[in-house]
Amino acid sequence: MKTKLAFSFIAFIALIFFQSCSTPQAIIKLQPEREEVKWLFGQSFVVDSLYGIIYEVGFNRTINDQYWFDFHITNRSNMPILIDPVNFAYMAYDSLLNVKTPNPVQAIDPEEELLAIDQELSSNKARAKNHLGISILAAGVDIATGVATLSDDNPHNDYLRTDMYGAVQAGAVENAIETDNLNVLREEWASSTIRRTTLESNYSMHGKVFFKALPSASFIKLLLPVDDQQIEMTFKQVQ
Repeated sequence: MKTKLAFSFIAFIALIFFQSCSTPQAIIKLQPEREEVKWLFGQSFVVDSLYGIIYEVGFNRTINDQYWFDFHITNRSNMPILIDPVNFAYMAYDSLLNVKTPNPVQAIDPEEELLAIDQELSSNKARAKNHLGISILAAGVDIATGVATLSDDNPHNDYLRTDMYGAVQAGAVENAIETDNLNVLREEWASSTIRRTTLESNYSMHGKVFFKALPSASFIKLLLPVDDQQIEMTFKQVQ
């Protein structure tokens, strides 16, 4: 009987253990299909040019279901050119080079991301003002109910006690932390990404470009427009 109980206990513990274990998430990388690449601090960059516009593109990493690319763009033409990441896109293919995306997947627009963050910051600012007003009210309520309870000998009046002020303060702290995080995120989007820019002749720019990831694809072909043509860069996806 003891043996059966011991076995059942071990089986129960093992079941909990295996249910609590999780498989590490696969690391997805995009490797350039071209043999000739430019290396910079361990990162490979595909280099191509058209009409004097030079693109150097390196895959950075996949995070939060997004492809992160580093872009270096140089204008060697005699005319300015508008660089806008919303015009960047990719097509995805399976191992037999069958198309997996009916339409090109556009890059994430940093201006839309910044607008969304600004809207969140505006809401947080309004909440901070509300917290201030409610904190004053809550402090008054807590003092009033505390006095009422202490001055009453009836023990059944304990329900009058509140902790409204503490709860409001906790909400204010959480709101402040979220605001700080949003400000950091906004600064990253504003300063680290490729944004809509008129690139003058003999000038260059660099930054990150983000795409929604497609883990089931075998190949990714970047489509980078230059006037009426486009540069194509193919990457093999490995896990």
